[in-house]
Amino acid sequence: MATHLNIVVVEDNDDLRSLLCAGLQNAGHRVTGLSCAEELEDQSGVDHVDAFLIDINLPGEDGLSLARRVRRTHPLVGIIILSARSALDDKLKGYDDGADIYLTKPVALPELFAALRSFARRRSATLSHMASDALTLNKLDLQGPLAAVKLTTQEALVLTAMARAPAGRLETWQLADLLGSDVDEAFKASLAVRMVRLRKKLTDAGAQDACIESLRNIGYQLTTPVAVV
Repeated sequence: MATHLNIVVVEDNDDLRSLLCAGLQNAGHRVTGLSCAEELEDQSGVDHVDAFLIDINLPGEDGLSLARRVRRTHPLVGIIILSARSALDDKLKGYDDGADIYLTKPVALPELFAALRSFARRRSATLSHMASDALTLNKLDLQGPLAAVKLTTQEALVLTAMARAPAGRLETWQLADLLGSDVDEAFKASLAVRMVRLRKKLTDAGAQDACIESLRNIGYQLTTPVAVV
């Protein structure tokens, strides 16, 4: 059965963007086309993105900067770089900045579709390993076996990032970047209080007591499965 994804295409060439969006939509995906990274901030309806297709040479913020920013806040989202730059150094830079796959232009649609299928298989495998009694986060609503709990916007942001991070682990600097703060003693103290409150809400919903662990001099780790829908 085909997996349909929610995809954002960030490409400043109008003709190519239209071609990509039409092809992806015909394949059954939900697609939003943007001409620059800055338009992403205006798309309040673009929620729960599964994959980004990003051109490098964008006006304003370039594609690599956008890839880094997306990867910081959504560690498990799919990022496919589409670029005319074919040198090895350019490809290595793309992967270092967060790309899962780097495709050179002109890209054949069958190759792009195959790349998306590969990502969808990995995504499905990740979800299938989640426990059936996992907590579920839908925007600000945390649903668990014991109760439904309302989160603040920042709590939901932090929990989403941790749920999508490898092993549920985020370093202090990543959390500071996510919350738009500097890493200083005041932030660390404030973050500790935030985590205590978030941990309580998780346990109220049905998680075990040690659902968020403090990693000394590193950051925090989410140790209970949370499905973000």
